[in-house]
Amino acid sequence: MKLKWYGTATILLEHDGTQLLFDPFLSLSDKLFKPPLDELAAVDNILITHGHLDHIVDIPTILKNGDGLSRMYCTAKPRETLISKGVDETRIHKIVPGDVLSFGPFEVRVFKGKHIVFDMGLIIRTLFNPRVLSNWGNFKYLLRENRQCVEAGETVIYDISVSDKRILLMGSLNLDEDIEYPKSVDLFILPLQGRSGIGKYAIKFVERLKPKKILLDHFDDTFPPISSTVNTGRFILLMRQKYLDIPVIYPQASAEWIDIE
Repeated sequence: MKLKWYGTATILLEHDGTQLLFDPFLSLSDKLFKPPLDELAAVDNILITHGHLDHIVDIPTILKNGDGLSRMYCTAKPRETLISKGVDETRIHKIVPGDVLSFGPFEVRVFKGKHIVFDMGLIIRTLFNPRVLSNWGNFKYLLRENRQCVEAGETVIYDISVSDKRILLMGSLNLDEDIEYPKSVDLFILPLQGRSGIGKYAIKFVERLKPKKILLDHFDDTFPPISSTVNTGRFILLMRQKYLDIPVIYPQASAEWIDIE
């Protein structure tokens, strides 16, 4: 099994010719890698973790550049948003926690998740920042889309089984306290964005789930001025201190495959 990280929360998995694409987003930053639109559009199955703009806003563009065969899987609110943006409703399969989806060699279980809660310090540093003026065009676009692309308490987590591997994929870094999530998965895809002190905050999820390996994503600045480049060093240092036996993959956004052993 192999994986590509295109930036933000955009993950592509492939095994035996079957591909699954999660949370596709085309970067708004000219300084960062932009996912190849043709590659995204060629994937038949697109799965969404929640309805925020950096997880769904580019889906209409991706579909227009495809062959008409792609199908999306998401909860009710992002489905409603995508239909309002002109996506054919017959191409969007509504999912709920508890569903089990099959795609060739992949089996995907849908768990109820939770979205990270943005703290006031982060909000103030983001909004009262010179970057807002230097990225004013982006800022206006993001504000407009943010009003339409809402999470609505519908974040999900995907438990993906393929061959002898098990992957837990989060689109936002939070868990429901009352749900028993899979532990000791082979790969935990961890989005490192959304709070002050994110490194220390993230460690508690490692403590709870005890994965065998971690891949970081969503730590890049792909939609400035709202996003930011996260200093991953604090999290990696804490991992070395507490969980030296759990490798952390710190990928570079690109169209190159990462083999998952």
